[in-house]
Amino acid sequence: MNTPDPGHARLDQAARAAHADALAHVSAATMAQLHRRRHATLAPAPRRGWRLPAAAFASLLVVATGLGVGLRMSGEDPGAPAAPALAATAVTEPGIETVLDDLDQGPDFYVWLASGEADLIAME
Repeated sequence: MNTPDPGHARLDQAARAAHADALAHVSAATMAQLHRRRHATLAPAPRRGWRLPAAAFASLLVVATGLGVGLRMSGEDPGAPAAPALAATAVTEPGIETVLDDLDQGPDFYVWLASGEADLIAME
């Protein structure tokens, strides 16, 4: 272990004595002011967490209203949901079953999918 340097010990003692002397000569008004400032600094800040959700809700409301007004002014029908269109596409294309069967029977695709080359292509 290192032994403390006598010069550092004397400096530390002198600093502690100066600090104690300074504390002894601080006026009551200054001490009260320091206490008030410390408590004001350490007091919890008021929470303002409601602003972000309120702003997000207002933005969504404006966008939804704008889209609704835009569709009414253009005279277009928003159309049917996308799910029936996908179902119709799957039924009308005869080649999808063949492709799915080929993927089930060909394990080479899955070997390639597990390789590092597929990861590099996915990151592009």
